[in-house]
Amino acid sequence: MLPCNPGGHAAYQDTFVSDFLKFYPDPFVLPKSTWDYIVQFWYLDLSQTDSLMQECYSVFGPQPRLPSCMLRSYLLALKLKVTSITVWCRMLRETPLYAILSGFPFGDTPGVGTFYDFSHASGRMTGATFPQKTASLK
Repeated sequence: MLPCNPGGHAAYQDTFVSDFLKFYPDPFVLPKSTWDYIVQFWYLDLSQTDSLMQECYSVFGPQPRLPSCMLRSYLLALKLKVTSITVWCRMLRETPLYAILSGFPFGDTPGVGTFYDFSHASGRMTGATFPQKTASLK
């Protein structure tokens, strides 16, 4: 199935507000540094990513994660200086703010394999090649 985001960036913002207030009813207790991230990602419109990457997805299979949310999540991980996808997936599962900022419902975040699939799909789109790990025989 192809990714579809009919609401675009406005849908991300609406979902963010409703989910954010569920987990943080008094948002002003969050430190200023956290608000800096929130503001940056609030205005970061990646909705064009969904249409640009449609050719990288099959029409068969389950509904994929939105490419804009996957990319936003990668960017958030980099902003937080998290370089391990495994560690990032754990942080998404444990920290509602990171899941919500990425655009995922808390409790329904992508796993390591989904991030690697997205990485390879974006590489196919740009023509980039990713080095494959190979076992060396001694």
